[in-house]
Amino acid sequence: MLKFVLFGFPVRIHWMFWLLTVFLGMGYLGEPGRAGPIAFVISSLIILVSILFHELGHAWARRRCGHGHSEITLYGMGGLCSGSGYLTRKQSMFVSAMGPAASLLLGSVALLFFLSPSISWNSVRVGWLEPANVFIFTMLFVNIGWAIMNLLPVMPLDGGQIFAGFMANKNPGIVPKVGMVVAGAVAVLGLMTGQLWLGFLFGFLAYKNYQRVVGGHSGFW
Repeated sequence: MLKFVLFGFPVRIHWMFWLLTVFLGMGYLGEPGRAGPIAFVISSLIILVSILFHELGHAWARRRCGHGHSEITLYGMGGLCSGSGYLTRKQSMFVSAMGPAASLLLGSVALLFFLSPSISWNSVRVGWLEPANVFIFTMLFVNIGWAIMNLLPVMPLDGGQIFAGFMANKNPGIVPKVGMVVAGAVAVLGLMTGQLWLGFLFGFLAYKNYQRVVGGHSGFW
């Protein structure tokens, strides 16, 4: 397990995280020549930096709430920011929201770069393995696409955490029910469109939320 400190926050990268990058970059690895491996390295680095930036958003928010110590772990399901200390309902919602906010901020930089009139994208759209294409596609997909999915009201995603905080004083029992339905719908959509990883992930989340609905499981993992 790789360990280091970033901006005062301990970071651990589990070996299963690298399996995630391999799984997501399989399409590149199957290409002949050097272009495929180069594209794979670019996408893997962007995934690493983007998920770290996302978790730093959570860690920064926890620090703003008075909890300076937070630990970041990258593993097979993505990233996790954890730490001790009590958070109020509003603070918890704030911390949950700052991860996707950080991702969208990073993605907006790539979007502005893509929309820049000073760049002739006709010359780089010739091949999908062009480094510029790989960079822009992966940046937008990971930081904007994943952030949008992460904001869905499905526990334990950030959107589910925000929804749970919002419903805490109203109807907390509806949180896993909504999560089960939304995750199930996304899973079916993923399978229908050939996005097997999306179908598997949200199918798993639908099942975990279903367990909460029937009272057969006290947690989500």
